[in-house]
Amino acid sequence: MRYLLILFLSVSLFFSCDDKYDCERFDAGKEFGIAINETLQNCPKNISITLLDIQDSRCPAGGQCIWEGMIVIEAALKIDGNDLGLQLSTNQIRSGFPDEFSTSEYTVKLIDVTPYPDLNNINKPEDKRAILVISKRST
Repeated sequence: MRYLLILFLSVSLFFSCDDKYDCERFDAGKEFGIAINETLQNCPKNISITLLDIQDSRCPAGGQCIWEGMIVIEAALKIDGNDLGLQLSTNQIRSGFPDEFSTSEYTVKLIDVTPYPDLNNINKPEDKRAILVISKRST
């Protein structure tokens, strides 16, 4: 009898959850942060993105550099079941990668990476987050 009660409570809890909160993890058209190996999704739009890598060569606070540096990110984008790889950068001339990627319906734009490098406060790779915007393209 106890097992039936546990099963009933588990099933009730599962079906009582609102799918919106289980699935919609970023809003289209609004900035969001994503960590390396994290996957965020927007189920109503059928989009998910996984951040694979962040390369951050920006001149750290407290440093003296001969150039400003740049950010390059690599991500896997999935729209309506179609897998797309993308690389974005804050310096297209040096990296060869643009700061935004567009499909026929959506644009993914690299805004920033946080935290900013600092010589006096070394950041762990797991603390880094890419700031992106995925928005519907205007027709």
